[in-house]
Amino acid sequence: MRFRAKIVDLACLNHFSRIINTIAKLAKTCILRLTVGKLYFILSDKVANGGASMWCELCQGNFFDEYQMEGVTAEHNEIYLELVPENLSRALKTAQSAKAVKIKLTNKHCPCLRVAVELPSLSSSSRIVTHDIPVGVIPRRMWNDFREPSVPDFDVSIYLPVLKTMKSVVERMKNLSNFIV
Repeated sequence: MRFRAKIVDLACLNHFSRIINTIAKLAKTCILRLTVGKLYFILSDKVANGGASMWCELCQGNFFDEYQMEGVTAEHNEIYLELVPENLSRALKTAQSAKAVKIKLTNKHCPCLRVAVELPSLSSSSRIVTHDIPVGVIPRRMWNDFREPSVPDFDVSIYLPVLKTMKSVVERMKNLSNFIV
């Protein structure tokens, strides 16, 4: 298994960081599924115990300038990792003014996502801050537990009165309370 990605564009980095921050607020741990074209953040707590479920699908081309991934085998070209999104969020906070961010799957003492942040410097040499985020590799026999949920077709329509009328009503009612039903 191999994974390596690089973000150079600061806007893409900020957007990716905001997504990770949101996921970190929702869950203590989540599953990161890596495929050739997409990244998935999956949260599947037991709904019966009051937990939440989440499925976040990101096209890698929208965020990464370089993206290389080799899965377990040629027919199962995916990687499933369990990680603490708060750790990834903290690592990306150091990258707010970065020139580039490299994310790589390593296995030194344990499997880790290495986040290398290249920071600008006043001298000709650049500074690189490295964060190793421990991850758990999900075995292939458990991959079916993290398949895309089936969502029923939805049809939502919202009808509002003329905006000018609604604005005048809301302006008058805001003196009564902070909330309206």
